[in-house]
Amino acid sequence: MAYDKKVLAAARRELERDRAARADELEARRREIYAREPRVRAIDRELGTTAAAVLRAALESGGDPSAAIEQLRGRNLALQEERAALLQQLGLPADYLTDKPMCAACGDTGYAGSAVCACVRERYARILKEQLSDILPIQDQNFAKFNMAYYSTRPDARLGLSPRENMEYNLDECKAYAARFGKDSPNLLLYGSTGLGKTFLSTCIAEAVSARGFSVAYDTAINIVAAYETIKFGNGDGEAAAERAARYERADLLIIDDMGTEMGTAFTVSALYNLINNRLMAKRPMIVNTNLPPETLGEKYSPAVASRLLGEFMALRFFGDDIRLLKKKM
Repeated sequence: MAYDKKVLAAARRELERDRAARADELEARRREIYAREPRVRAIDRELGTTAAAVLRAALESGGDPSAAIEQLRGRNLALQEERAALLQQLGLPADYLTDKPMCAACGDTGYAGSAVCACVRERYARILKEQLSDILPIQDQNFAKFNMAYYSTRPDARLGLSPRENMEYNLDECKAYAARFGKDSPNLLLYGSTGLGKTFLSTCIAEAVSARGFSVAYDTAINIVAAYETIKFGNGDGEAAAERAARYERADLLIIDDMGTEMGTAFTVSALYNLINNRLMAKRPMIVNTNLPPETLGEKYSPAVASRLLGEFMALRFFGDDIRLLKKKM
């Protein structure tokens, strides 16, 4: 998994803030206890200065420091036991003033050896999910809230199966895709008429994938093309467009929604071809949602685009009644 540098930096900053907040909390505890029991302050001061003093004296005398170290160890243990007893007399745990890291694996450094620690990865995944929630309704559209009741059990005369049977298959495939998602995952082409759940299931996948710490870029084909037009022709905020384009190109998963609704210009075809082809070459998975049937992709786009969509994507067909219209009637 390739980390999004900005999100990873944000996760590390959050770890630093949490670590600083814990240090402030510990200092506040110390001040409170020192005020209630001054002897604890005296013990802490002695623990902080005794080691240096004893070792310095032993080294200055030129003798073997082993005896001094053993003497120091005994004194420190006695002080620690007295300190623990005083805290317990105040009704507090013996380690109330002990500085303990939030993460035992990395000691709050953010690294487990040379790798990113799990505590940072957890923050990274949560930030990704928060960012995704700004553009997708993942609280309302996730696998747990997918309602199969909207799909008819009446078999389609041409296809020989019902919309519900078809959606049960699609739902299972999308759940498995999200559960197994990784850099070697296949690409998905979700096609069918409007209001059949393509965007809903794409959102479900995005929610599940981002929760596992993978970055997801989601946008409509119209907005994607607009970003590349801004970069090419300078007709808008070029910096924002370049940042969006970078997400389209580098995210672990790219979801292109409503492909086929954008203007069919030479630039549009070229921009989408380059994006899709570059991600295929880099082995970065994609999900494409379209209302167009496969046989018309070559008419809307170039044969090269159609070839990639039909040859490099696993197709899931959606059919049945428009769910949006059914919801309005209920």
